Amino acid sequence: QLQLALVGLVALFTVTSAISKAEVQNWVTETLKFPWLDAFDRMTPALAKTVMTNYLNLLGEGAFETLTPLDLEKIWTAVSSANNCELCLSFHAMTLGQEGVEQVSEIVAGGVPTTADAGLVVAAKYSLAHKGPLLPREKAHLKSGFGFSDDKILEITYAVGQMAGLNHMYIYLINEGIVLEDFLKVSGPFAKTLYKDVKVEL
Repeated sequence: QLQLALVGLVALFTVTSAISKAEVQNWVTETLKFPWLDAFDRMTPALAKTVMTNYLNLLGEGAFETLTPLDLEKIWTAVSSANNCELCLSFHAMTLGQEGVEQVSEIVAGGVPTTADAGLVVAAKYSLAHKGPLLPREKAHLKSGFGFSDDKILEITYAVGQMAGLNHMYIYLINEGIVLEDFLKVSGPFAKTLYKDVKVEL
């Protein structure tokens, strides 16, 4: 019965109607009020919509029980820093800055802040280092040092995996020559060196 159910799901989701680039771009810019990135131009319209839909789902109400949308942004900044994904790191660092989070530059540089956000960053680094599993002393440290529950550690692990997958794709696109938008350059890892002369009007 399970096999039949899975076959039915596959059949259901493989029968899809094509969506145009113009429709996706209008949805992203007009409905979501999100900037259209050069990276989106390199994706199929369906992939661009999937990427944005998944992102919104993860930030949506009820997506997690132990993590807030701002917690996710901190985790994603730490993961993107470890993977050195310039696009993702720039975007999530910018978001943290807009939310008034302290010591964002420390996370961008690959460090651990001395604020209450340290636990999230450390947990993200542990999870990413071992591709999911935590060593016994790492898990004990998160529990005793930061008060993390098993549920929270698992949700962090999931959030780390989601961002790592996106990092892989965007790093591929960066290597393929996508143009990084100026509003991202001023928040990323090269803001004070390669992009020190970039000016963005608010």
